[in-house]
Amino acid sequence: MAWGFRNRLLLGVGVAVGISALAQLGLGYWVLLRAAEATVQRELLVFAQSLYQALDFTGPLPALKPEGYSLLLPFSKGRARVTREGRIYLSYGGPFPVPSPLGEHRAERGWMTQAWALPQGYALEVALPAPSLGYALGASLLAFPLALALALGITFLLLKSLLRPLGELARATEALSQERFPEPVPVPTGEDELATLARSFNRMVEAVRAFLERERTFTRHAAHELRTPVAALRSQLEALERGLVSREQALPRLKAQVSRLEGLLRDLLALARGEMTRELVGLKALLEELGREWPGLVLKLETEGRVWGPPDLLRQVVANLLTNAFRHGSPPVEVGLREEGEWLVLSVRDHGPGVPEAQVPALGSRFHKGPSSSGSGLGLALVRHTVERLGGKVQWGNAHPGWQVVLWLPKEVP
Repeated sequence: MAWGFRNRLLLGVGVAVGISALAQLGLGYWVLLRAAEATVQRELLVFAQSLYQALDFTGPLPALKPEGYSLLLPFSKGRARVTREGRIYLSYGGPFPVPSPLGEHRAERGWMTQAWALPQGYALEVALPAPSLGYALGASLLAFPLALALALGITFLLLKSLLRPLGELARATEALSQERFPEPVPVPTGEDELATLARSFNRMVEAVRAFLERERTFTRHAAHELRTPVAALRSQLEALERGLVSREQALPRLKAQVSRLEGLLRDLLALARGEMTRELVGLKALLEELGREWPGLVLKLETEGRVWGPPDLLRQVVANLLTNAFRHGSPPVEVGLREEGEWLVLSVRDHGPGVPEAQVPALGSRFHKGPSSSGSGLGLALVRHTVERLGGKVQWGNAHPGWQVVLWLPKEVP
């Protein structure tokens, strides 16, 4: 039978409680026994002193004084004897237990004994019953199972209360692993580790849910956007095969759809890749190169604009802004580059009609296209994604006249 975590923990706690109880029982018994032996030792000394006072050594043999019996009344259970050279000259209380060496005490066969030297070569030996704590030990051993059962019962209840949140987390994690999003797990009261774990798990579930929803939306839209140029390519090829259009008519249309497909794939890959290879890029040189490729571009460059970033992606960001400006705006298209504190500010502005204010909040979302747009809807999404990954920020809006996009990028760190 497999033992679960709760059973193993309960067993471990039970073993620890049992060992602790046995250790306390043994230590308590040993301390009690030592205390009882110390008491008997003191009584042995008093017994020996009383017996010595009751002895009479004036005669040829030691004897008890008549008044000495009253001194020995408190020691009715004791035994004593006076010996010399192994011969017993006086005995009190009955047969003497195993003798003890002079000056030593010992507990043997239920007795504690001690011996002292007396005048004239005699030796005095006394004995008292050794302390017996068997009743206490028996009572303790009888109470041990009850105490252990009580401790385990309380431990089980505590573990059940403590492990309930872990069980709920385990079930929710299993559901999450099967892409079945569970309801938020209850957060225990207090600010302990279990409460923190439950809150963190609930936040993780929401983050995973939002991530998967974004990825599903992205995939669905990407499939739709890719389907359009592929369908156009297929229709042109079929028309060319049937002779409905000439080769000269079909080739420009085919190239246009291939270019659109390439641009869409490039934008998708740029948005989807998780890492950026950064190097030092001079934005002024990049903008001057683009200025030679885009006639009619007005450059207002006040700084070299050195920034750490991926050169190809930064070039694509600026190219997307210029494409939007020339496609949806009107010349002149102005490009500015300046410094503001720790930022490099790059702006692109056209002088066209701008964007209806109702559509401004949705700009920058993936695959969002205006009513007159023929692009993929990824241009501004790529701009925002790239700039934010570089630690910058993007703002856009109507400039009256025209449309303006402003990028804040962190300057090169010296």
